[in-house]
Amino acid sequence: MKIASIDVFPLKTDLENPIGFSQWYYETKNNLVIKITTEEGTIGWGECYGPSLAIAQSIETYFKPLLIGKNALETESLWQLMWKSYLDFNRLGIFMAAISGIDIALWDLKGKAYKAPVRELLGGTSEPIPCYATGMYFRQGLADDDLIEQLLKEAEAYVKSGFSFLKIKIGKNLNFDTQLVEAFRQNFPNIDLAADSNHAFNFKEALTIGRLLEKHNYSWFEEPLHPSNLSDMAKLRESLSISIASGECEQTRYGFLKLSEANALDIFQPDPAYCGGISEYLKIQAIASANHIDCIPHCWGLKINQAVSASLLSASSENPGRYEKRPFYLEMDQTEHAIRDSIFSAAHKVEDGCLHFNDLPGLGVTIDEQLLDSFKAIT
Repeated sequence: MKIASIDVFPLKTDLENPIGFSQWYYETKNNLVIKITTEEGTIGWGECYGPSLAIAQSIETYFKPLLIGKNALETESLWQLMWKSYLDFNRLGIFMAAISGIDIALWDLKGKAYKAPVRELLGGTSEPIPCYATGMYFRQGLADDDLIEQLLKEAEAYVKSGFSFLKIKIGKNLNFDTQLVEAFRQNFPNIDLAADSNHAFNFKEALTIGRLLEKHNYSWFEEPLHPSNLSDMAKLRESLSISIASGECEQTRYGFLKLSEANALDIFQPDPAYCGGISEYLKIQAIASANHIDCIPHCWGLKINQAVSASLLSASSENPGRYEKRPFYLEMDQTEHAIRDSIFSAAHKVEDGCLHFNDLPGLGVTIDEQLLDSFKAIT
């Protein structure tokens, strides 16, 4: 099953309502879709997380010539080929994001070749995956009190649609963050909550906010500190009972091994479209399991990565595990995204706060290629 062609589709859409978090505001959404076609005409779809135009160039100029003519079913062998081909000069960053999307497309192809869903190839189940709603981003031009009121209304809509778990954004300023954390617990006393600062705080600020999150029974504190500040992350984890989560900025098993050795985290959050793809995520998950750390994918993109993340969660094991299972939740971005919501002719159904798998082979997603031109980014 030889690879005949590799096509990349950098995509872009403007947002009607820009959204912000602790670091900046988004006025557009950018994504990169990869299409790998075999000589038999079978198609595999992949997705990369990161700067789409730069990643697309790395695939076109470097990885595409390397892979044409290779056996698409040899996922592990091809991953190692790509990794070793640039090991001496560029182990992480854009090249690893490119490998991630390619690997995802190869797994999609493998599932279609064997006429089986990827989750079955991973040893997973077809049980629905509970989801948490990611949203509650900042809006420009609103006073803090008005913004909090708007975010509460936004969250109420998610709860009414069936979500029982919400993740809020913090890191705007300490006064706002305090009011927001308290308001969400007051308004949603029976809903699971988590908070993500996108590495906004120094150690003492994070400790203050962490204690507030503990007081209000939040499930985890995501990216409280700079992702390279492992010593303070470990001190923070030791000082708090709330779970500390991070990892969307990290890549490969080697990066996550450092996080484990630093005793910095309770929850790994590798993004399959960035950390190295499905093949590398499985190795990261093994490190997490061996070190009694939960592994829950970061998922902020298109329905390809949703399908990948759900498939991986379907095969995840608890640490340490018990008769009454502790659920792992799939991140489900609720923000405006015209690309995500229009280009897929087949995808898994999200209803009542859960992702319900279809029975299609591969990742279970199909793209209407005619719609891709509507979102083509200018190169």
